[in-house]
Amino acid sequence: MKEKEDSRPQLLTDYGDYLENEAQLSAATREVYMREAGFLLSYLAERDLDAASITLSDLDDYIRSRDENLDARTVSRINSSLRSFFNFLVRDGLRSDNIAFLLDKPKLSDYLPHALSVEEVDCILDRMKELSSDDLLFYRDYAFFELVYSCGLRISEAVGLKVSSYSRDDKTLVVFGKRSKERIVFVGQIAAGALDSYLAQVRPVLASAGGRKGRRTAKERESADALFLGRRGEMLTRQAMHKRYHQIVTSLGIDATVHALRHSYATHLLKGGANIRQVQLLLGHSDIKTTQIYTHLDTDDLITTFDKYFPLSRK
Repeated sequence: MKEKEDSRPQLLTDYGDYLENEAQLSAATREVYMREAGFLLSYLAERDLDAASITLSDLDDYIRSRDENLDARTVSRINSSLRSFFNFLVRDGLRSDNIAFLLDKPKLSDYLPHALSVEEVDCILDRMKELSSDDLLFYRDYAFFELVYSCGLRISEAVGLKVSSYSRDDKTLVVFGKRSKERIVFVGQIAAGALDSYLAQVRPVLASAGGRKGRRTAKERESADALFLGRRGEMLTRQAMHKRYHQIVTSLGIDATVHALRHSYATHLLKGGANIRQVQLLLGHSDIKTTQIYTHLDTDDLITTFDKYFPLSRK
């Protein structure tokens, strides 16, 4: 028992290295998978079990122990993380099989992410711009979220942008998405104006707040290259920007996550006439099926189209 508990930290460390360097998963996905692996190992240690020898029945018991009321999407996420962890165990020779592939797959209902209206997006961004007259950080927020919406960025992609990612002449961004996949996106006129002003007037102030003489650490060098900076010149985190966004939308009585801006971007492109293949490329989706989920059209739009173009629908 003691030996198994002592081996857990090293096993998790090795797993984290595997997720980053071999699986090449995003930081957000690595965080979820590491947390799930930790839950499993703690559960096994309490019962004097070992991940190298547990059975499918043990794994089923573990999932049931989490919560009898888990929804299908949460169970699916747990199963996915377990498949990854057992892949790692097989790769390292700690197991000969990946029993997580034998877990029952929950039936998922179609998930349609919430899209904001153009008016709601304008309301959120206008509020940030209004607040920026008294606080440079709000102007940074305004430029940041204008860019998220204008380019359909994931928040992890936005915080990871470098100054060199942006081409002012071409009004384009080089973005690194999941598994470090590179794509080029186009910056809209309003977002480009906000970003240009941020780079000229706000970022230099934030950068100077974190400046110091002498040799800099690797983290300080990374911050120096980051496009968007924090109050002390540090590189932004996803958590900090989620919090800043949530404060604004809550004050406006709007219920929407940061990711709703990315989905709204895709939905608004479709409504404007873009085809789904074009939207897939702009979002950086490897599989067009993912784009089909993220870019559903509202029922009202379908009814309007039907009434307009189907001859027998006309009175």
